[in-house]
Amino acid sequence: MARRFWTKEDVALLIELHNEGRSFNEISKVIDRSDSSVRNKFKTLLLLGSASANNKNGNNKPLASNKESFEHKENHDNVHIRSVSERIKTVVEALERAEVDTVVWKVDRFVINSWEASAKDSELGVTTLWQVKVWLVRRAEKPITDGIDILYQRIRDYKPAVPAVNRKPVTNDPHLLEISLFDHHFGKLGWEPESGTEYNVKISESVYHNAVEDLLDRTSGYNIEKILFPIGNDFFHVNNWILTTQKGTPQDHDGRFQKIFEIGCMAAVKAIDRCLTVAPVEMLWVPGNHDPETSWYLARFLYAWYRNVDGVEIDNSPKFRKYKDYGVNLIGFTHGNEEKHRDLPAIMASEVPDLWAQAKFRAWHVGHLHKKSQLVHNAGDTYGGVTVSVLPSLSGTDAWHYKKGYVKSNRAAEAYLWHHDDGYAGHFSANVRLG
Repeated sequence: MARRFWTKEDVALLIELHNEGRSFNEISKVIDRSDSSVRNKFKTLLLLGSASANNKNGNNKPLASNKESFEHKENHDNVHIRSVSERIKTVVEALERAEVDTVVWKVDRFVINSWEASAKDSELGVTTLWQVKVWLVRRAEKPITDGIDILYQRIRDYKPAVPAVNRKPVTNDPHLLEISLFDHHFGKLGWEPESGTEYNVKISESVYHNAVEDLLDRTSGYNIEKILFPIGNDFFHVNNWILTTQKGTPQDHDGRFQKIFEIGCMAAVKAIDRCLTVAPVEMLWVPGNHDPETSWYLARFLYAWYRNVDGVEIDNSPKFRKYKDYGVNLIGFTHGNEEKHRDLPAIMASEVPDLWAQAKFRAWHVGHLHKKSQLVHNAGDTYGGVTVSVLPSLSGTDAWHYKKGYVKSNRAAEAYLWHHDDGYAGHFSANVRLG
């Protein structure tokens, strides 16, 4: 691009616009020159004594001959400003003249002094010149933790959208509804020609939500004060990205770990949201043997999702056994792969003695075996006044279980009703329903 020389008209316009208080950026757009070109030209005019500018009182006053000057040097880390002028007397005025961005730069040190100089146009023949020197340094960039803190402040009060609920408060005949969907194994892959049943993510998700709907429908005639929603118990089929259980056993798996985890998380959200339309929800995390770490991540996800939502309690404490007391009832939850069933009553009495003493109806609900135990009273094994029930599973059969002959159990989910004052009030089953 050819170099443009300054004309008398350009110079006159520059001086006029500057005396009007226009910035160099504004002047450059009017004259159609670069910002740096305008600045350099004005510095030259200052040295030659050909320019004037507005002082604080708004009066046009010529610069003192060639004794006045202004320097502005800047690199990546430092800025140096030196002004000799009868107008610029302070650091602030020097920074304004140099158009320094104080968001980026901060004053490190400065020097201000003055002296008398001869001036032909002064009545006294002298004028006062001021020298202002300013050194600036770049402000330190805020650490990334500051940004994280800001983000935290913005999201701490965030609450996801949940269904609008218009529930009537339960004032008489209150019940606790327990919906126990044990051993669902999200992500398990079963191929019907090989294992006898078709099971994949899509089927798993459909079966899960249909069971919740069926159990809520079958208990709709009761006054439900709260819904107890245990989660975990081999909710996921694998525990890691390499698609193995906690012990490292490879599993037939339908898709990527990340994909299954996301689908499982939102399936749990959908189920809890649906339960919220009936009553407040209390969730208990109960780890299984396939997915103890992954299901805990799920529990933490649910805690974060619902932490500001009224009507949802999340117990994601690291204890493997969980207890819930409701009126005269005490229910214990564990996966059932570690403890001997006959030891569970004594474990309950030892771990929660106060709750044990207050309860009239005591029960343990366990999973792991994928089948319902009906050894005594059609409800499980009774030891010392405690009913131990092994709950069924909705999960389909994979190749390994088929080879071992584990194909005799009925696929189902169960809900239990606990009356606040009268104890165990019955249970309901939901068999597998597709579509």
